Amino acid sequence: MWQQDMMFAARSELNSEHYRQPDKLMYSVMECNKPTNHADYRTGLDKIRFRRRILWLVIGVYLPAMTIALDSHDYRKWAATVFVSWIVLLILAVGYACLVRCPRCGELFHTHGPTFLPLRRCLHCALHVTADKRPPEETGPRARFSKKK
Repeated sequence: MWQQDMMFAARSELNSEHYRQPDKLMYSVMECNKPTNHADYRTGLDKIRFRRRILWLVIGVYLPAMTIALDSHDYRKWAATVFVSWIVLLILAVGYACLVRCPRCGELFHTHGPTFLPLRRCLHCALHVTADKRPPEETGPRARFSKKK
């Protein structure tokens, strides 16, 4: 009997207004804190662009470095050294790019859950990485992975 009471209490608790619409409260809090002018996002977007440049630089350096290593006299040692050091740098650059927050919504810009997607828009609020350098959008695109409906 007590198990049925516990299940009824849990079921009624899940159906309560607090659990059905938690995003409305979060959305209203985010709405009053977010800047309306895209120039206010400049410092956050500069940080995002800098970390993206580091990531793409590390990715782009691999092929020339490996070509030079393979052309050397002791190519096996140099190729292994270049590969291992590049993998370490890549892990650090991806981690550095993953942990940057969106200046508009405060969520991780390139990360939604366990996935890292280095796209040009925030995965949560669809803020473009160059939003401070372009005119404001009349109707911006919706984020693909947004929690809000």
